[in-house]
Amino acid sequence: MKTTILSLAVLLLLSVAPLRAQEYQGAELDLRVSNGVDRTSWLFLGVREGCSSGLDMAYEEYELPPTPPNEIFDARVVSTPGKSELGTGSYRDYRAVTSTTAPFTETYTIAWQCGEGSNGVLFEFSDPFPARVTSVTIDGEDMAGRTSWTSNFLQGQATVEVRFIYAPVTFSAMPSSITFAANNKDPLPFVDVQLTCEGDPGAPWAVQHDAPSWLYVTPSSGNGSGGFRVSVISSSQPVGSYQTVLQIRSPLHAAQLDIPVTMSMTVGVNDPPAAAELYLAPNYPNPFVGQTLLRFRLGGTPAARATLRIHDALGRVVADLDANIQDIPVLQSVVFDARQLPAGVYTCRLHCGDDVRGMQMLLLK
Repeated sequence: MKTTILSLAVLLLLSVAPLRAQEYQGAELDLRVSNGVDRTSWLFLGVREGCSSGLDMAYEEYELPPTPPNEIFDARVVSTPGKSELGTGSYRDYRAVTSTTAPFTETYTIAWQCGEGSNGVLFEFSDPFPARVTSVTIDGEDMAGRTSWTSNFLQGQATVEVRFIYAPVTFSAMPSSITFAANNKDPLPFVDVQLTCEGDPGAPWAVQHDAPSWLYVTPSSGNGSGGFRVSVISSSQPVGSYQTVLQIRSPLHAAQLDIPVTMSMTVGVNDPPAAAELYLAPNYPNPFVGQTLLRFRLGGTPAARATLRIHDALGRVVADLDANIQDIPVLQSVVFDARQLPAGVYTCRLHCGDDVRGMQMLLLK
C-alpha cells in the first residue's frame, strides 16, 4: 500500500513539473461564454510555441468529462476536423505557431448547451483584440469593433476563425546609448529612455546592470512599449570615467537589447576614510512604485554590527536587508523591493552599534 501511494505521488510530481517549468509563449483569444442567466465558462483559443494538435497537459489542455444532460449549461472547445483532436472537449485549444513571418488563420469549434431557463448563448471578448490577434470571425461574421456575439439556439456549435501575426519580439530604444557628465556640485543628471517593443505589444522585460553604486533605473521592469528613467545617484565617486551596459531582457522571449552607458566624473571625491560619519541618504525615488534605492555608509562600524531593516506604520519589521550590507566604509546601495507590500508609509532604519539613522518612505500602488 505504501509503495502504491509513493508511486502515485511520484507520478503526480512528474505531471505537475512541466506546468511549473513551462513559460507562456504564444497568443490567445479569451472568450467568456454564458447562458445570459446564471452560468459562465471561460474558453481559450490560441497558439503556443511547441504545442501539438492534440491535448497537451503541459499547456493546461485537459479533456473534460462527457457532455452533461441538456438541462445543464455547458460550453467547451471541441475537435475541429483536420485541425485538432480534443476528445470529449476542453476549455483550451492551442495550436502550434505555423509562421513567424506571414499572417496565418486557425479555425476552432465551440459547442454549447444553454441549460434550463435560458434563451440563448452569449460570447464576450475584448476590444481591441489581444496582442498578435488581428481579426476574429464567428460563423462567418466579422467581429471587428465588437465585443460580443449571440445565438438564440439553445444547443449548437460555432466556428471561430482567429487570424494571427506572430512576428518575433524585438526591442529598440531611444536613445540607443547614454553619456553622463557628473560632478559633486551640480544636480545629478538623468535620461529618460523610450523603449519600443515589436512583435508582442505586451511582452514583459527587465533591465539589469552592474553599476548599483552610481546608477539607478526606474522602473526596472515592465510590459510592452514604455519608458524608464536612468539616473546617476551618487556624486561620491573619484574623478574618472565609468562604464556599464543596460541589459534589457524578456523572461519569455529571446528578445534582448544592450544600451551602453558612460559617465565622466569631472569633480568627484576620494573614497571617504573608514572613520567617516554614519550616513543614510534619502531613498530614490520617493515616493516610489515597486522598488526604491537605499544608500548608506557604515563609517567605521563593521558590517557584523550593522542592521538595515524596513518597518511599517505599526513598527513591525517587513523587510530585513542585513544580508545585503557590505563590510566597506564607502557609500553603498541596496535595492528595496516592495512589490509584495501594500501602499503606505514605511520607515528605513540603519543601526550601527549604538548609533541609528532613519527615514520615511512612501510606497504607491
